Amino acid sequence: MENVTIGLALVAGLLSFISPCVLPLVPAYIGYMGGRLTHNISRESATGAVRPAGLAFRLQMLLHGIAFVFGFTLIFVLIGLFTTALSSVAGQHVGTFTEIIGRFGGLVIIFFGFQFMGLAPQFFAWLRKKGQSGLLDNILLSIGFALVAAGIFYWGFLEQALIALPLTAALIVAMFSNGAFTQPAVFWNRLLDRLDSALYSDTRGEIGGSGREGLLGSAFMGMVFSAGWSPCIGPLLGTILTVAATSGASTGDIAQGMLLLTAYSIGLGIPFVITALLLNSAGGFLRRLQRQMNKIKLFSGSLLIAIGLLVASGQLQSLSQTFSRGEFADFTFRVEECGVGFFEGRLALSHVGACLNGSLVPVAINQSASGQFSPEAPAQEFLFHAEPGAIIDLEARSINEVLPEFEMILFGPGDRELARSNKSDSITVNGNVYPLTAFSLVDGGLYRVVMANASSSADSARFRVKIRESEPIDSAVEDAASTSLAGNLLNSLADIVSDLLPAVGLAEGNRAPDFAIESLDDRQISLADLRGQVVLLNFWGTWCGPCRREMPEFQKAYEEWQPRGFEIVAIAYNDTEQAMAEFRDEFGLSFPLALDDSGEINDAYGIQTRPSSYLLDKDGVILARHFGIMTESQLAELLMNALSEE
Repeated sequence: MENVTIGLALVAGLLSFISPCVLPLVPAYIGYMGGRLTHNISRESATGAVRPAGLAFRLQMLLHGIAFVFGFTLIFVLIGLFTTALSSVAGQHVGTFTEIIGRFGGLVIIFFGFQFMGLAPQFFAWLRKKGQSGLLDNILLSIGFALVAAGIFYWGFLEQALIALPLTAALIVAMFSNGAFTQPAVFWNRLLDRLDSALYSDTRGEIGGSGREGLLGSAFMGMVFSAGWSPCIGPLLGTILTVAATSGASTGDIAQGMLLLTAYSIGLGIPFVITALLLNSAGGFLRRLQRQMNKIKLFSGSLLIAIGLLVASGQLQSLSQTFSRGEFADFTFRVEECGVGFFEGRLALSHVGACLNGSLVPVAINQSASGQFSPEAPAQEFLFHAEPGAIIDLEARSINEVLPEFEMILFGPGDRELARSNKSDSITVNGNVYPLTAFSLVDGGLYRVVMANASSSADSARFRVKIRESEPIDSAVEDAASTSLAGNLLNSLADIVSDLLPAVGLAEGNRAPDFAIESLDDRQISLADLRGQVVLLNFWGTWCGPCRREMPEFQKAYEEWQPRGFEIVAIAYNDTEQAMAEFRDEFGLSFPLALDDSGEINDAYGIQTRPSSYLLDKDGVILARHFGIMTESQLAELLMNALSEE
């Protein structure tokens, strides 16, 4: 997805709502908005000012939903900005920034929970009552408060005493100047009056109300949830996150990246706004349960407290990261590919279901896609969009074993069968099988390729299919295709020549450009020295959000496959060795990391987005290229093929 439009970013964000990573965020949001709704209805009942669930009430819930999405979008875009365009300045500090927001924000959510339960005002009333007996006039209360605040500052700022100590000192000075240690009763009564006025006065917009302060509370909640959550990064979001991270990014690149991130976040936020409106319909039901309101308040408040603990401890983000791996990541990819494919017209509505369950794979011309035969699924379908008059080749290649006998059928717009071929009738060049070559597509629209297993002995097989713009495969091979013996002889000769003298280039089948670089641990690395090993070249950055998802998967693959002759070389750019070392220690990486200071290696490999990866065979020939985040299953599939001879 090289050209990402605002519309595509909006659609991708909307589709992300059903991705697994959003699952922890949905109950948290519903818990907050539901708690707000319950709190408001409870206060209406207590004051006798019961309002019907009309347009004004719906508007109130809508505004709070919009405020939440605004706060969410603000932090989401800032994180994207820091991790891409401003990577050299703040990229390595994004994790620290979000963790601090999460810790303090989690405490605020816990306070909201106590407020929605009605315990906070009861606690304030208890303090006032005890104050009459001298509790508030005790200097020990002020000292204890200062010590607790110091502990919160120290914990909230990630145990950084250099930050916590000045803040604690400033708080003590402010408390002293306001009489906390000389006239504690006056100080605490004045503070309680201000809290009552800010949070519970009927003349002000309280946190649970609909005024300006209430909307700011919802916006703040959106900021906290955004900082304490990690999105599933599919192909399109990965592209958006790296739009402004290319070498020499201009102000226009940064602005475009921020605009796309904003569109993505708004798309993700639309379902949350709709959810806020749907929650409004529960208002009438809750009003009919006035006798159970105390129990409902306790439940909603307890839910918020539990959510606050998850956010403050970092567990909400951990849950999101758990849902961004393995099969969950594959599902996220399918949701985005299928949804965006439908939006772009590459899939018809009737194809979306098959696309989501993996039996139909959307693919663009000149793009490879993998498939698999199995007893349960003896056929795999691929869908692509073509312009009128396009001339294509259909290419198939085995991934982990000999490609079994198959039949390939091409269907055109309207599901008309256009061509049919099998393995025996196909041309084979350098291991690639061509059932159709130089085939002219008269009409523009959606075309479907069905790859069906025609072998009774091969129950399972992995393969790759590619719809290519037609190029001369080999004139001698084409001329001899009708003569079986001559065709096989020329195919063998073509394989030998290709193996002996592969051209240096960036296409699959080319020999990768050689380079030499020094790793982070002062090891000299060159591709020539790595001959005899399968090598994954990964171009990344500590500031790159998708790279943070990818690297743990690479480490697991490295531990599994390295004894069989697998090596990873991860090359960073626009980074610092200190940030890379911290990144390595954070994720426990044991494969070589290197910094391309000059950018020469990145330029030689045409790197425009990060992460980008090249998989090389033992002779340094490019087996596969991958732009964007690579999932564990995708890497395992490639390695099974590359190391199948072991």
